[in-house]
Amino acid sequence: MHKKASTPRTVAVCIDTRDGAGRKRLYGVAQYARRQSWRMMLVRRGGREAAREVVRLRPQGILTYIADRWLIEAARRLEAPLADTALSEVEVPLRTTLESDAVGELAAEHLSGLGLTQFGYCGVRGRAASAQRETALAAALARRGHRLRAFSQGVAEGESRMEPLVRWLRTLPKPVGILAFDDKLGERVLTACRWAGLEVPGQVAVLGIGDDELMCEVSWPSLSSIQCPTSRLGYEAAEMLDRVMHGQRLVERVREIAPTGVAVRGSTETLAVADPLVQSAVRFLREHAGEAIGVKHVAQAVRVSRRTLDRRFDDALGRTVHDELAAVRMQKARSLLTDTSETIASIASVCGYETAASFSRAFRQHAGCWPTEYRNQVRVV
Repeated sequence: MHKKASTPRTVAVCIDTRDGAGRKRLYGVAQYARRQSWRMMLVRRGGREAAREVVRLRPQGILTYIADRWLIEAARRLEAPLADTALSEVEVPLRTTLESDAVGELAAEHLSGLGLTQFGYCGVRGRAASAQRETALAAALARRGHRLRAFSQGVAEGESRMEPLVRWLRTLPKPVGILAFDDKLGERVLTACRWAGLEVPGQVAVLGIGDDELMCEVSWPSLSSIQCPTSRLGYEAAEMLDRVMHGQRLVERVREIAPTGVAVRGSTETLAVADPLVQSAVRFLREHAGEAIGVKHVAQAVRVSRRTLDRRFDDALGRTVHDELAAVRMQKARSLLTDTSETIASIASVCGYETAASFSRAFRQHAGCWPTEYRNQVRVV
C-alpha cells in the first residue's frame, strides 16, 4: 500500500444506498477513504442531477454504483478518473464486479445438490450483468448434463407487470430450481409463485444473489441467496481509483470478486429425491452438522448400515454422505468467517470439528486456502 497523500484527496461517491447492495459498497468505500484520509463527498441524486452535482463539486476522483453516460461525461469534463463498483451498461475503464462464472457454478452446485434436474433463470432485460450470470449458470448446468430455461423482462416494481413472470413459472417443469438476478428479483419471483399457486420450495426452489438480509427475510418464504463480499467491491474500487489518482498505470483495471457461499433459507430448504431414507439422512446431518458426528452416526440415526446409506445416497444425489456433511459444515464456516470476528477455534467447534487444526486442514482442502487467508480475502476490516 502506498503512503497517504499529504493533501487529502477529494472523491465524489455516487452510490444509491436504498438497498443493501449499495449500502455495503458504500461501507467498503468508506473504510478505504478513512484509512487514506480522503475527503469523501456523497452525491445523493441520480442521473443528470448527480452529474451536475459532481461537476459542481469538482472532485479529484469519482466512485459509482452502476455508472451512467452522464457521470461518464462529467468525469471526462473534469479530467477525473472514475471507478465503478459494478458492471454498468456503459464502458468504465476502472471497475470491480462479481465474478459471474463463480456465481453460476455456486448456484448450479446448490440447486442441483437439492436433487433437482430442472432449472430456470430470471433476469433483467438489457442488463449486461444479468446476461453474464445467465450464461455462466447455463454453462455450469451443462457440465452437469442439465439445460437452463431463462426469462427476462424490464425492471418492474411492486405488482406491476407480474403476469408474464407468472405465465413463465407455470410453463416450467416441476420441481424446478430458479436463480434470480438479485435478491429484489428473487422476492418478486416468490411473489409470482404465490400468484401462480405454486408451492415454494416443494415445486419451485428460489435462489437470489447478494444476501441482502432485509430483502431476504421480508420475502415469503425467506429467500436463500448467494453471499457476496459486497463491501470488498467498494473497497477494491476505491483502492484502484486511489492508485490512478496518484498517477500509477494499472495493468489490472477490472477486478472480479468471487462469491463466498450460499445463505440457505426457506426458499431452498427442500430435497427433490424420492428415497425417504436419503431425505431422513440429509435432515439429520443438517440438524446435527455442528456436532462431532460422522457417517456412522448418520447411518445409525436412520437405522441402516453405512454401506447401504452410502449406496442409496449416491443413487439419489450422486455424492456420498461424507461429501454432504463436509459441504454443510464448510458453508457454515464460510458464513462465520465472512460475517463474524469469531476465532478459528470457536468456528471449528461450531462447525463440528474437535480441534482448530483439523478444521483448518478440512477448510484448506475444500476452499484451497487456510481459514485466516479466506477471511482476509473477503473482509475489509
